[in-house]
Amino acid sequence: MVLYRKTVGLFYEKQKGFALLTVMLVVALVSMVSSQLLYDQQVHIQRSTYMIHQAHSISVAYGFEGWVKKGLKADLRNNPTDHLNEQWAQPLIPVAFADGMVSGRLLDLHAHLNLNNVLEQDAKLKTFWKKMVERYLSQRLPEENFQGFADVLTDWVDADDDSQDYGAESEIYLLNEPAYRAANQPMVMVSELKNLQGMEKIKPMNLQKIEQYVTALPSVTTINVNTADIPVLTAMADWLTEDIAKQWVVQRKTEPAEDTGMFMAFLTDKTGFMPDEIVKDIPVQVIDVKSQFFLLQAQVDYGDVKQVVSSIFNRKSENEVTLVQRWLSVG
Repeated sequence: MVLYRKTVGLFYEKQKGFALLTVMLVVALVSMVSSQLLYDQQVHIQRSTYMIHQAHSISVAYGFEGWVKKGLKADLRNNPTDHLNEQWAQPLIPVAFADGMVSGRLLDLHAHLNLNNVLEQDAKLKTFWKKMVERYLSQRLPEENFQGFADVLTDWVDADDDSQDYGAESEIYLLNEPAYRAANQPMVMVSELKNLQGMEKIKPMNLQKIEQYVTALPSVTTINVNTADIPVLTAMADWLTEDIAKQWVVQRKTEPAEDTGMFMAFLTDKTGFMPDEIVKDIPVQVIDVKSQFFLLQAQVDYGDVKQVVSSIFNRKSENEVTLVQRWLSVG
């Protein structure tokens, strides 16, 4: 009897130990599951909050675009020319709204060299743009040889598969690894440059240097002499030196050109060339004092989101401004 009681007692002791261990294990599992549920809930809340903030920031950016469109229309109604003293050319200081901040600036894309200008139909003007492209590249990277590159560019953007004298069509690009074809349409992004024959050897840092003052617009455009950057001005003719370009930039700060004749008169005065000599190298059709294409660079800060928006607008008339391209990125 005594032995039996001891055996039963020992059994109950073991059972109590096992039950305690089971309870502890269950508690641990419940704690782990609860912690995971709480963590998942927190992540879901953060994700939802971020998405809400991002949606709000994009809505504000679209509203900003609408405000810019109205401003461009009003500017055309009130001003026959475009220059850097106008209100649109001044950076927008950060403006607070609700729980966020919006800032940005508007850039004249006629201040840059449009790579798609080599699609010009007029033979004389086409020759000018091709020479300007090669001159610009050579001035930006004098250590490289860009002779004939205008033909490569022309073959990339024209619709046919007929190679220019120094050009390259799809049969050349299909030999690359990986293989690809010539675009055979106007450039959409300046970054396409890296795909062109001969550009594969250019270092990324030097490509950025080239891309700084060029653009890719859907139609042939002029150079606005009131806004054009110095590297663009000097690329228009061999004799248009950096010193002459700098003098023009200084003059236009206080006396923007009201017409292209003022710019031509300035060149005549500074170079001693006759007007017909200047027009021979810089046709009047390639320059202007007003612009159609503008780039909006905006940033909307809302909560944890920094939404960066880049938008290209085409101002067709004082009643019509259309969106050409838009890029969204989160900073």
